[in-house]
Amino acid sequence: SFGWPLIVALVVGMAFTALLALLLDKVLFSRLRSQGQAIIVVMASFGASMALRSLLEFTFTSRPTYFSRAIQIAMPVGFGIRITSDQIALLLLTAVLVLAVHLLMTRTQTGRSMQALSQNAALARIVGIDVASVVRVTWVIGGALACVAGVMIGILVQIRPFMGFDMLLPMFAAAILGGIGSIPGAVLGGLIIGLAEAGAVQLIGAEWRAAVSFIILMAVLFVRPIGLFGVRER
Repeated sequence: SFGWPLIVALVVGMAFTALLALLLDKVLFSRLRSQGQAIIVVMASFGASMALRSLLEFTFTSRPTYFSRAIQIAMPVGFGIRITSDQIALLLLTAVLVLAVHLLMTRTQTGRSMQALSQNAALARIVGIDVASVVRVTWVIGGALACVAGVMIGILVQIRPFMGFDMLLPMFAAAILGGIGSIPGAVLGGLIIGLAEAGAVQLIGAEWRAAVSFIILMAVLFVRPIGLFGVRER
């Protein structure tokens, strides 16, 4: 499925999504953050996502489409596992993006400013960090990465306005399992959730796929709420 049309569309989509994220922050989230209640921002984000999805459905209809209808032959890689060329390319792209985000957060001033702001916004202002600028950069990076993730999912499954809802619970489960704020934890959590869902489909049926993510999420919240790589706040 990879080719110049997809690459160009991905770059344009990343730019558009980053600008849309900045617009949403300017119009909605920046005003809500000033009230100091995180739950309001969370609920507003759900409302904004519903509005955007409904707008996409109204514009493009809910009829699913595909990047490519070409049939791909999965190649055996051992242990009963088969993988397509698209899946290999997406795994490599994921590894590159994870490494890039890790280096950004640990080796650059921008990344260190993001971490400082997430831990203590008031102290970050005192030491001279431009909070507004850091927030804007965070929205740009988050929007661009969300676009890449959407394209990657769309390559493997059908494309429709509400396709993100299918991934919402697994993403939350992976983030909490790995530990909120931990990039290696998010990767490991996503891998565990994905393997658990695939195993459930093979062993007990596809209808239990979503239940696996929920069960793992509840187990982590009961046993270790901070996740595998989370740091307990003092």
